[in-house]
Amino acid sequence: MSADDVLNRAEAALERARTRDVRRRLNKGAARVKRAVKYVVIGMAAILLVAIIWGMVTPIGVTGVLAVMLAFMTVIVLSVLFSHEPEVRSTALVQTPIKALPDQTARWLDQQRILLPARAQRLADGIGVKLAALGPQLATLDDREPAAAEVRRLIATELPELVSGYARVPDALRRVDTDGMMPERQLINGLNVVDAELSRMSEALARGDLEKLATQGKYLELKYQGEGLG
Repeated sequence: MSADDVLNRAEAALERARTRDVRRRLNKGAARVKRAVKYVVIGMAAILLVAIIWGMVTPIGVTGVLAVMLAFMTVIVLSVLFSHEPEVRSTALVQTPIKALPDQTARWLDQQRILLPARAQRLADGIGVKLAALGPQLATLDDREPAAAEVRRLIATELPELVSGYARVPDALRRVDTDGMMPERQLINGLNVVDAELSRMSEALARGDLEKLATQGKYLELKYQGEGLG
């Protein structure tokens, strides 16, 4: 297979991943709305049933009406809160099976998006697309493969450490240049490295070159950046 064929396959995979990412976000929002509506309907039905039984025993009165209204409002608030997907913790990523790891990392990164500056958010979105493309490529990869360890190192360890390290820096210091190290710039540089590494991994997987992926990985060059962010 020529280099052009590999590039074309990679670009096609990225385009499909972008489509899947948009669809995933839409489906995620729709599923959240459906869960909230379901909880509201169940909760209100239960409240109405209790109110009917209460009314059969004794008049409800103004106090009872206010109690029912308060219960309705509580059900709505709780339904919205509990309709969100469970939070993905970075510490759980290292234990996630390789086949599910890209999706879980993408979800975790999406949860951290609000903490990032605008430029880093755009990079995170691009990384999310590449993670979506990587998922199907890892479907047949064994967790025990050296190539799987390379992928896991990048998206379950290095990427979360980079983002979490930036999040730990106080807001007032994120754009302060100290000895040539500015946390925001380090974050952006690191995300660019992750983005490039994901492209390299995807191309290696598309070629079926698992040995090269496992033995010639550049890894994420964040030792000096991690010290500054930490």
